[in-house]
Amino acid sequence: MDIKQLRTFITILEVENLTKAAMMLNIVQPAVSRQIQMLEEELGVKLFNRSRHGMALTDDGKLLEPYARRILDDVESAKLELTANKGIIRGKVHIGMLSSISELLSTLIMSIIKEKYPEVQVKISVGYSGHLKEWLEAGDIDLALMYDSTPSKLIDLTPLVREPLFLIGAAQAPLQLNISMGLKEIENFPLILPCHPHRLRTLIEQACKQNKSTLDIYAETNDLNIQKQLVIQGFGYTILPLVSVINEFNTGLMRAVPIAGNDFVRVITLAMHSTRNIPKHVRIITSEIMGCVERSIDEKKWPNAEWIYERI
Repeated sequence: MDIKQLRTFITILEVENLTKAAMMLNIVQPAVSRQIQMLEEELGVKLFNRSRHGMALTDDGKLLEPYARRILDDVESAKLELTANKGIIRGKVHIGMLSSISELLSTLIMSIIKEKYPEVQVKISVGYSGHLKEWLEAGDIDLALMYDSTPSKLIDLTPLVREPLFLIGAAQAPLQLNISMGLKEIENFPLILPCHPHRLRTLIEQACKQNKSTLDIYAETNDLNIQKQLVIQGFGYTILPLVSVINEFNTGLMRAVPIAGNDFVRVITLAMHSTRNIPKHVRIITSEIMGCVERSIDEKKWPNAEWIYERI
């Protein structure tokens, strides 16, 4: 198995046609067929189903795809880092982020990178903490901003931010930001919560169990935008950090009340792979991201958040 074979494999699966793949790779079609044949023989599996409609991945081909892409990305990153001019930061960085903070941080992070590191290519993927952890362990992303997670030998976690959770309602909801509400009172509100295994859902249920409370869960969704829209339309209430709904809150579409007690608090951590070599450009961008997080708190753009990194 070599880089040329993997590049041919990825090109074919993307265009689903040998002739097109040959044109893109600037080689003759028999050479493309030979590269895939050699790869299939070495692995002992069939990678493509061939038909008059084109080339489609087999189950074994689908299994190989993420590994092939990761290898090619690593080779490209190494090439960029080794051939970079002195003083110029160059490479690719793939950032994973929670949807609840993506609106706040994505633009800020991109503006910093565009201004200071124009040779760095950025990819941002949004997902739940469980997804981010899986992507990080698999090497699909370089770093993630996620909820505090269960310990892992493959991931280093650095706590950055602590923030309280709020009961969130529509504009007409009887909620006041300056008066906290106890968990017993919240039992009377119909709630729209994230589905399992969302980390926030787990946090909420653990807090309720510790306080021997039972919540009225009216609806569940795995999409933050749907969750917010259902609340805005008056179908129920939800429990979220205020940053998740800051635009809606500032424009009067939502109201919020802090939940009393220390159990309804989440911690945002910086997560990175503990066993992989971290390229220089990823380390630099990681430091800039931490700066963006701290800056957003200092400038009151991340409401009710506390920067905790220096005390860890």
